[in-house]
Amino acid sequence: MESGSTQAARPLGQTLKKKPALFWVALSILILATAVVSAFTVHHFSKHSQARHDVQVIALALDGFVLENGGYPQGTRGEICRLLRGESIDGQNPKKVDYVEALPSEMNRAGEFLDPWGEPYRISADPNVRVYSCGPNRLDEHGNGDDIASWK
Repeated sequence: MESGSTQAARPLGQTLKKKPALFWVALSILILATAVVSAFTVHHFSKHSQARHDVQVIALALDGFVLENGGYPQGTRGEICRLLRGESIDGQNPKKVDYVEALPSEMNRAGEFLDPWGEPYRISADPNVRVYSCGPNRLDEHGNGDDIASWK
């Protein structure tokens, strides 16, 4: 030993044995931080996945409506959604076929289907079927930008 040093160098294992609480605190913080980041990422991607699924389901429901009724549903966005949910409006969908199931929490007061960010899905069948969500920025970019569209 050198004269100026009163402690001998210890192997890392012995140092960690003397300070296990610090190790476990640091490990816990790392695990918690990873869980928070993972939860945010999964939530973000799950909203996108849900919107992609919904626009495809609505577009397919519109195609089913055409096969059964000979034309696309006509009316406001709310009326079109209500027709797809099995209502008969102005002689449209006289058999009251239910093409889309939706919970009350997935619709607004006008009867429009809502995307995961709480905005109504945009639906048009003039002349081609176009269904899209305004996406996370909630701005209607007509299917462009971060909008999630059935044709993309």
